[in-house]
Amino acid sequence: MFNILTARDFYSVLVEDFDDFVAAPHSARRAMHCATTAYHLHEWVWGDWLSKNKTARDALGISARDPDLFLQWIDRYCVWFRIVQDLANGTKHFARDAGFETVFVGGFGEGGFGVGPYGKGYLVIDWGQEAGDQRWLPAAHLLEVVVRFWRDFFQRYLPSADLPVSRHHVD
Repeated sequence: MFNILTARDFYSVLVEDFDDFVAAPHSARRAMHCATTAYHLHEWVWGDWLSKNKTARDALGISARDPDLFLQWIDRYCVWFRIVQDLANGTKHFARDAGFETVFVGGFGEGGFGVGPYGKGYLVIDWGQEAGDQRWLPAAHLLEVVVRFWRDFFQRYLPSADLPVSRHHVD
């Protein structure tokens, strides 16, 4: 795809999408770009590299050359990935029954108290009243943990000195 040829190239797109979103955490467009890229990165990792590398699959404990086993591995090691999958597939299939609502919080007097940036717009996942204290999940938190998962994955299993780094990650 144009000059995006490898899983590492696609990871670079994810880092850029994440940085764009962090600069405007109220932007549904930027959030959805980031979520969609974060989800589809597993297909790039599988197609570009992991499907052909038995040693790497063995290191992950993936016993067969099956992309669904890789997706199960991701779900086990990144519990938030399924939410990103629901967001990505929801945009693709116009699905509205993901088990949560997505909400734009405009600022003062809206959303959960102490959840997002004070007085500024942001996006949240609303699990509903039955979730109690765990009702609100800021989209920024979700995207941060999934982008960090992919960063850690690449650092551990496909390391390189020129791996892109988000200007918003502090380690």
